Amino acid sequence: MSYRLFGRPYAGSLAVEWLLEELGVPYSRVLVTGYRDQIEPAWFADLNPLRQVPALELDDGRLLTESGAIMLYLAERHALGELAPTLDDPARLPYLRWMSFLSASLYPAFMQLIHPENYIDDPAQFDAIKKRGSAVLQTQWAVLEAALKDDGYLAGGRLSVADFYLVMFALWVDDDVAGFTTQHPSIARLTDELKQRPSVATVLPRQDLAVWGS
Repeated sequence: MSYRLFGRPYAGSLAVEWLLEELGVPYSRVLVTGYRDQIEPAWFADLNPLRQVPALELDDGRLLTESGAIMLYLAERHALGELAPTLDDPARLPYLRWMSFLSASLYPAFMQLIHPENYIDDPAQFDAIKKRGSAVLQTQWAVLEAALKDDGYLAGGRLSVADFYLVMFALWVDDDVAGFTTQHPSIARLTDELKQRPSVATVLPRQDLAVWGS
């Protein structure tokens, strides 16, 4: 059994890459660069018409897209009861809630900052799109900080896939965003904790185009 991960440095594939390492399952990496019509390799568009990473080729040849779905699948298959709460575990509800929140709410707000052209054609309006995305993110970070404050983790007071997913977004915050860590100490603590895990420590140094696909 082996997976094939299509991604690139510091993209949505980052959390998937961490999880594959954490699970200790065999996988290979295929570097995909560019965006929309400039996607490389060009044949990736045939695999995923949306031309987005991450995408995960399963051992039976099927392709799974969307970072949240990929992480849910891997955790259910390889770490149910560990990194993914079971159906009868009270932690299951917050786990599913936060996985959905990160994928459906936090991720799109980041996309407003990274790709404002996805939301409006007029370049003169890009700054307004970014400004609105930034405002939405501030509210969302406050909600996540509050969720971590009591238990330290998003689901049931123990580490889950949702925490890996959250930390990926925390690392996307520009270093020059003033006061982010002081305003969100629980998120900063979780980020520091996960960066010490062997899986994360192994993956972070190769987040460079020159080495990622090698």
